[in-house]
Amino acid sequence: MTYTPFTRGLRLTGFGALALGLVVGTSACSGAAAPSDGASEGGDVTISFQWWGNDERAELTEAAIDLFEEQNPGVTVETSFSAIDSYIPKLATQIASGSQPDLFLIPMESVKEYTQKQATSDISPYIGDIISVDDIPEATQRIGEIDGATYGFTLGTATYGWAYDPNVWADAGLDTPDENFTWDDLKDAGEAIRAASGGAKAAISDPGGYIALFSVWLRQQDKLLFTEDGELGFEERDLKGWFDLMQELRDSGATTDPQTTSTIDQSMQNSGFARGLSAGEFIAASITGAFVDTLGEGNVALAPMPTDTGTIGLSMAGTNVAAISPKSAHPETAAKFLDFLINDPEGSKILGLTRGIPLNTKNYEALAPSLTGGNKIVNDFVLQYQPQFSDAEPLAPAGVSTLPADFTLAYENVIFGQQSNADAAKSLYATFTSAIR
Repeated sequence: MTYTPFTRGLRLTGFGALALGLVVGTSACSGAAAPSDGASEGGDVTISFQWWGNDERAELTEAAIDLFEEQNPGVTVETSFSAIDSYIPKLATQIASGSQPDLFLIPMESVKEYTQKQATSDISPYIGDIISVDDIPEATQRIGEIDGATYGFTLGTATYGWAYDPNVWADAGLDTPDENFTWDDLKDAGEAIRAASGGAKAAISDPGGYIALFSVWLRQQDKLLFTEDGELGFEERDLKGWFDLMQELRDSGATTDPQTTSTIDQSMQNSGFARGLSAGEFIAASITGAFVDTLGEGNVALAPMPTDTGTIGLSMAGTNVAAISPKSAHPETAAKFLDFLINDPEGSKILGLTRGIPLNTKNYEALAPSLTGGNKIVNDFVLQYQPQFSDAEPLAPAGVSTLPADFTLAYENVIFGQQSNADAAKSLYATFTSAIR
């Protein structure tokens, strides 16, 4: 195997935020039309594919690609992946220079912005010919649709969850959390788990620096991160309220210390939960399998985030949008590979729920009865709580791609004593306001 910048390998770098995104709605944008080769592609073809995730997702993706290459002799897929926090600036640099891969995943908050920059192709001409949508619900198809044109497809729909160790909770004499569990209950649980572990274990890894989790909390208050019109759906006082709540959790001992918190990302080696420093972590539910592989199936369960309003604030949303570069020399092959990732039954068996619930309903129905381990935990969680899910959130406006990192930095300023809750909320709200203007 020749090692290139896109050679497949198990690499995971950086520390980052969760990146389950907002759903794309209809909005006037102009992206680049899908290039045409003018004839069917033949001979040996190499395409590049780039995504973010953890080692488990990488291993399953590599296995699925092996199958695609076996089905398509002469086609090679070179890949690259990283943790989301390092992926975002890398992709921004690639798009600025016009060097994005043939097929690449876009965080949901950046879809509109990158489409406006003509970094994505209108793949509508491939739908029905190369990319089948026969078994994809219409609402799911629209996740990558802007102003009537399709600029990509999400590779799965997913939600957030609270991954926790039920055995730790039982050892502390606690009932396991459910939809009635409140933030005050979490403070009490934190004290009990600290006492039972001799002070060594927090109840959860500190969630305060993640914009996606702040968004879930806003939904619990019947508010939004962004409105349908691309305006802010919250006020400065909501940011302060979130920071105040997180301080109460820290003060109660329910969350991890600042040093641990600042290193946490989607990798198991940096997870507070996986390292035994906390009894749980708020996560993108699609990575539950990685925790099961690390901690053992009997040591991982899923619950909703705590709520004080009776609304759990969760929804099913696209986890990404897979887009084809307008500069791709082999757009039809990239489209064929995208169709494989979405629709191939054997590929679906390999990938499981690593990127969320599969788009293809027949594949999902075939997959569900045989799910085991983390995949079954996620499936059971979705089936149990989906009746309480909110509608998916509106599309994030252009200009907000850096806000997840800005949010994390603001929170680190708080937990390391560099800013008060009020000052951090004020400056961060100004950053939000400036980003959407």
